[in-house]
Amino acid sequence: MEIQGLGNSPAERPKKRRRRTNACQPCRSRKLRCDREYPTCTRCSKGRTPWKCVYEDGFLWQAPATVGASKTSNQGPTVPQPEQTIQTPTDSGLTVSTRPDALVSNTNLGLGPTLDATPRDGPHQHEPENHIQHHQNHLHNHRHPHLHTHPRGKHSGRERGFLETVLGAPKAAINQEPYVNTGLLQRQKRSAPEPDLPFTSQVDSEDIDEADEEDTLSPSHQLDLSPRIMMRGRETKTRYSGSGIYANLIAQFPDIRPFAEEIRVTNPILSQVRPDLVRVKKGLWKRVPLNTPFPEPTTASLIDLLPARGVVDELVGLYLTYIECQHRILHAPSFLREVDQFFALMDNPSNVSTGFLVQLLLVLACAWNLADVGSLQEKSPTPLKCYTAVEWVLHAEKWIDNAQIKRPEITALRLYILLVVAQNCFGTKRSKAWLSTGTLIKQAMLSGYHRDPNKYARISVFNKEMRRRIWMTIVELDLQVAIDRGMPPNIQSTDYDTLPALNINDDEIHEGTTEAPQSRPASEITDSSFATIMYRSLPIRLRACQLMHSPRISCRYEEIQRLDWELSRHFSRIPVWSISEPNDHTSQLKVTLWKAMIETRLAQSLLSIHTPFAIEAHREALFAPSARSRLDAAVRILTTQKRLYEISQPLSLCMLGEWTVQAYISICQLLYLAKEKTTCDPSSPTFTLHTLPGLPDSLISLVEIALICLENRFLLVVKGAKDYFFLSTIVALVKSKVWPAQSIMYKQQVVERVLSFAQTLFTRHATCEHLGDPGMGSFKDNQVATFVSTPGMATVMPSDFDGILPPSNMVVPPPDAFDPFLDVFDWEDLTGIALGN
Repeated sequence: MEIQGLGNSPAERPKKRRRRTNACQPCRSRKLRCDREYPTCTRCSKGRTPWKCVYEDGFLWQAPATVGASKTSNQGPTVPQPEQTIQTPTDSGLTVSTRPDALVSNTNLGLGPTLDATPRDGPHQHEPENHIQHHQNHLHNHRHPHLHTHPRGKHSGRERGFLETVLGAPKAAINQEPYVNTGLLQRQKRSAPEPDLPFTSQVDSEDIDEADEEDTLSPSHQLDLSPRIMMRGRETKTRYSGSGIYANLIAQFPDIRPFAEEIRVTNPILSQVRPDLVRVKKGLWKRVPLNTPFPEPTTASLIDLLPARGVVDELVGLYLTYIECQHRILHAPSFLREVDQFFALMDNPSNVSTGFLVQLLLVLACAWNLADVGSLQEKSPTPLKCYTAVEWVLHAEKWIDNAQIKRPEITALRLYILLVVAQNCFGTKRSKAWLSTGTLIKQAMLSGYHRDPNKYARISVFNKEMRRRIWMTIVELDLQVAIDRGMPPNIQSTDYDTLPALNINDDEIHEGTTEAPQSRPASEITDSSFATIMYRSLPIRLRACQLMHSPRISCRYEEIQRLDWELSRHFSRIPVWSISEPNDHTSQLKVTLWKAMIETRLAQSLLSIHTPFAIEAHREALFAPSARSRLDAAVRILTTQKRLYEISQPLSLCMLGEWTVQAYISICQLLYLAKEKTTCDPSSPTFTLHTLPGLPDSLISLVEIALICLENRFLLVVKGAKDYFFLSTIVALVKSKVWPAQSIMYKQQVVERVLSFAQTLFTRHATCEHLGDPGMGSFKDNQVATFVSTPGMATVMPSDFDGILPPSNMVVPPPDAFDPFLDVFDWEDLTGIALGN
């Protein structure tokens, strides 16, 4: 009813602008009052689906390491600054905020899982950002007022630890929970949504049964997912890591940060040996030879780098046995003949091909870690340094960079491939591998390697075969680097028509061959058997990598199941490959490695396509098959690794790769989830873990054997300590969840592993000059024995900084020098972990 005399008439009264309701999505859609508790409001927490409580105010961006949180602390009233927000379309799921104070909120030490709030995948709202930020700051200051009374300190940039810069940041890009936006998965049963509410239903009643609010998701429904990513830095200086398996899984351990922090503060010995642990995690070869300048290599200087002929022969044999069978780029008889010719002419450097010399050095470097150092030293009249092979790679890289090759021929392409493989073997240039393989593909395409050479009559039969081998190796190498880095491959199967290399032995073809030999059946063992079988699944693996590492995963779940079927059927197509001569030890090693590597590469692709859905299986029953497939693939990878570890050390080292760590963390995440959440769905792997006695023990056993294998590998590469420390902490966290009564013992095991790793590494290099004046530092004494003799773990004491203070009788660095777990974690290194092939 209209009231007279109180203003303008209804026709003249201005229409009020509808104000946006501050509520979570479920409360807004049901038109209920929301108390806006964070991360879950009271109404949703009392309901059956508390995980659907989604606020639409998350900034999915990692706090840059160069921004300090103390810039505005302990100051008077400040004038709010305007925000600059880069908004993507409403269905993007990623909004980048460039406002500094929005990037550093809630990243102080000591935040538990409650404050490590996960950014929501909900759509962007048009609500003013300053109101949202005010609401977040109010909640944060109310619950934790002490966190704003202490400055962060001077440590920033690369010195910021992994746990602080990533897991401790509530707006970290990897911590996008839930991964699957429920609005994108559920069909709306009632009226169409409002324009500014893309994923909510408009209802007329408050009391609506939730079962009537949504339809059951089916495999034929179109999914539109925004995969997790990792972005470091700010403004225009950033580094991107794609939606790899790391980005999907690390965010699933919300307790890892306080768990690692407790380990640090309850074990004072970590602070005592901190300087030496920093040297270990940065790599003992950092000063020498990695940062020692040297002149431009010449033929004479490269010849001086070569070891004795006996060492060369042993390393070449290891390369041809373990590495060339995976990366077919050489014709073994021709290469061995060229080695003989080189040693016959090496006294006259002017007659030596420098390109072949660099190729030989890279071949030796690739096989260095597979050899027994004692055996090599016996064959060398001069002492071999621990970083001899690293020097070979550095000098070869510098020569290649200065060679200015304008039109690459087959030797140049071999050099590029060998350089990528060698750098991967020693864990260097990991962030540039995807760039290197992309450039390599384009160089090969400019030379026409992507078109089958049968179209060109002027190419000999021998060179046609070599071109096919080179091309397929380049494509496989690029695909592997793309999966490891979480990036799309640089090429698809539709971009080339080069036929696969012939399944023949190298002695069946030579430079003078005028007619191509007949390709042998796949069941027959040849020098090219591995490449022949891998080529069969290459198109489907390329397609799967492209789909899962796209900015948007737009597909139906039945397409994921189809990819699973296509990949799985290749397991049954692996030949038996029986060896007629039982004394042929080399062939037995090759066949063992081939079968293991084929199964592992296929299993890694299965991990890639299923991981994003498997971590959501406890919320959406449709994705239960992905959870089972992921478990099967991870167990297959680690079981294969265990089997090869029991056979020989070289086989174990060859099998280690990014897939090992992916399977390792996948199993840990499943065990962690099984203790956090229970389910009655018999098809769920977590249900199986609860109902099958001994299964968690078996999975933990597989994980710990894989950790031993990784430790052996990390002791050989340039850097790897941070990765090893992190993986040790992950498995200790999971064991503490599975068997909480022994949690203290598992935390002590982490410290013992850290100290043992550092002690072993320093001991191996105790006589090396590159350690410099510090030498072995604190580890000249047995720190492991010192730790074991210490009874129990220290009690956590309150303090005035970061909530934690070591015992007062210790000499410790100032408060601002502390980072979680001694700065040993860094996402940049973790995402690019590189292992030998």
